[in-house]
Order: sequence, then structure tokens, then C-alpha cells
Amino acid sequence: MAYFPMFVQLKNKKCLVIGGGRIALRKIEVLKDFEADVTVIAPEMIPQIRQIDKIRRIFRTFMEEDFKEAELVVAATNDQKVNSEISKICMQRKIPVNAVDQKEDCSFIFPSYVKEGEVVAAFSSGGQSPMITQYLKEKIKPNLTEELGQIAQILGSLRAFAKSCIATEQQRKEFYKELLQIGLKDIDSLEEQRINEIIQKYTKNQSEIEEQ
Repeated sequence: MAYFPMFVQLKNKKCLVIGGGRIALRKIEVLKDFEADVTVIAPEMIPQIRQIDKIRRIFRTFMEEDFKEAELVVAATNDQKVNSEISKICMQRKIPVNAVDQKEDCSFIFPSYVKEGEVVAAFSSGGQSPMITQYLKEKIKPNLTEELGQIAQILGSLRAFAKSCIATEQQRKEFYKELLQIGLKDIDSLEEQRINEIIQKYTKNQSEIEEQ
């Protein structure tokens, strides 16, 4: 079964990780990478989890009341029965849940991904083969550069302007494409003066069309 690739905003979302081992650590690191508000519950936690900044740590077994405010849950204990129990509670409460390495108890899975700024490429094999997703990740990694993340930020900052001042969708595509091509050749070329020159070109073209 293929999973639908839906990108979800996790910033400040209350995410609950149950488990204190290395698997839990990996999931916590992913959630923190996307600025989630993370709470970890486990009787014991490895030193790496104890050292992570800006997460809540609760040293005990989980209770049903822990799920009241949770918007996403990861069951990462070393006991499959416990993970299944956590999954059932989440399913009843309609909370997205990932039970690590127990596909049948998951309502979502963690993809392998590459991230630069707000540009994210994610890969899934439907839980069949981590080797495949790791291969795809390594393939795309050299192309998803820090500069590409910076270009995305620049283009994003111009969207409102382009929508208000460049009339047609086709012209807006050409505007973005020109900026992208310049940035890919040399990110430093996308400085304010150069951007303004391109903006003037497209707004001038628009004025000429209106005069006709």
C-alpha cells in the first residue's frame, strides 16, 4: 500500500514520544527539526535524550490522560504490546500515531528526507524497504543545497508582489524561472538591485500590454 505524501505543519504542535531509547531519540530529533513542541515519557531515558534542549521529559510510564492535548504521538518503547496499546488509544481519539517498526499500528510513517531551509524532499517505500529510501535520499542530497533553500526564501518573499503586479500566471512563471536560473548560477547575483531590475522588466511588459 502506497502512502499519500502529505506535508504537515508541526511548528509548536504538541507531539508526544513514548519511549526513552535510541529509536525514540531519532524520532525526537526529526520532530525537533520541524520545530515541534515535544514531550517525552519513559521511566528511563538515554543520556542523549536527557541532553536535548527545549523538550519536556516525564520519567514514568504513560497514562491515558497524557493523550489529552497530544496532536501527534510516537510509540517508541521496546515492547510491541505496549506500542500496540498506545496505538489503540490514539486511534480511538483520532490522534495521528506512529508505532515504530509496527506498520499495522501506524496511521502515518516517518519518511526519509532531505531538508534545506523550508525546502524538503521526502521519500517513502510504504514501510517496505529503508534501504530504498536511504538510496533516494543520498541521490537527491547533492542537489538540494543550502543555496536552493535560500533561493526558495527569496522567491517566497516575492510572491505577494508578483501576484499583485504581474497579471498572468504565465508571466509569473517566467519571472520566477528567471530568478531561479540566476540564483542557481550564482546565489550572490540575486541581490536587491538585480531583483529590482527584473521586477521592472516584467512590470514594464505588463504596462505595454495594458496600453495596447
